[in-house]
Amino acid sequence: MHINNKLFVGMDLHKKTSTFCVKDYQGTIVKQEKVLTDRNQIRDFMRSLGQSVSIVLEPVSQWYTYADMLEDLGNDVHLAHPQKVKAIASARIKTDKIDAAVLADLLRSDLLPEAYFARKEVRSWKELARFRASLINLRTQVKNKIHAILHKHALQHNFSDLFGVSGTKWLQNLTLEEPFKTSLAQYLSLVDFLTKQIDEAEQAVEKQVVNHPQAKLLTSIPGISYVSALTIIAEIGDIHRFPTSKQLMGYSGLVPSTYSSGDITRHGRITKTGSKWLRYIMVEVAHKQQRCKKRPGFGSYYLKLKARKGSATAAVATARKLLAVVWRLLIDNREFQSTAPDVRKSEPLAQNLSS
Repeated sequence: MHINNKLFVGMDLHKKTSTFCVKDYQGTIVKQEKVLTDRNQIRDFMRSLGQSVSIVLEPVSQWYTYADMLEDLGNDVHLAHPQKVKAIASARIKTDKIDAAVLADLLRSDLLPEAYFARKEVRSWKELARFRASLINLRTQVKNKIHAILHKHALQHNFSDLFGVSGTKWLQNLTLEEPFKTSLAQYLSLVDFLTKQIDEAEQAVEKQVVNHPQAKLLTSIPGISYVSALTIIAEIGDIHRFPTSKQLMGYSGLVPSTYSSGDITRHGRITKTGSKWLRYIMVEVAHKQQRCKKRPGFGSYYLKLKARKGSATAAVATARKLLAVVWRLLIDNREFQSTAPDVRKSEPLAQNLSS
């Protein structure tokens, strides 16, 4: 199709209705319409254009379904980066029509800041890993309810794991008045149920990644389990979209924020931008380093920092080191080595960890 005949569509996707703005190469509005956010309605609107188009939408809650559908219809689909679009095209007057028109203009002008459009397989991995994490969060909430009951009754314990075999037996044998007695029993039942659900989710994760080549590389790093590996590869997607390990660290939000004015430069807390799930799993793996005895990783590094600056700072710094290792292993397609490989054969791992 000649570029002058190409159509550019901005789609402002919402839960109930979606607004489309169709522009030609010169920026003239060809069509503008609001339709119900329904597969059939959106499919009919796209077909009414009479040709495949370039279309952009923001990654809101339903974007998976509609981006895939639009792509299956033969369209060139793009995802807009919401924060960067807002920075470029913020306006005092904001309507769905204006938002759709802005998206169309950014797309046709080749100025669109894009978000990563992950493959379906990668998105399914994300959902699986996040489902397990959501179950763990639910179980933590229930456990906190049990701790609250104990606190209200001034009950203390010496169990290292209150919800282990001995701790659970102690909880079950407590003599409490109603409604606390029934509440405690129900909460314990919920903990048991959620634990079984978490175990099943972890088995499903293992089936997904046990034979996955990238997961095998990542599990060679001490402290990284199948669950950690799946979360990492799902959040990263294509490793080659990060030319350097520092860019991957930036995506994880594990780098310190920088304030610079004149000759003065100060570094603050970590940015916490990008993927919170990647940041969470890398910090979790960092905390595990001190427990890796058979296959030492970064335990000594973590413990030295912990002694000087505390566990939180040590975990973040170790997570950055680990992320540099993850990047190098995936780029080089090789397993982790506790010592740097021969410098004549490949770039030393130690050099990549010095930053």
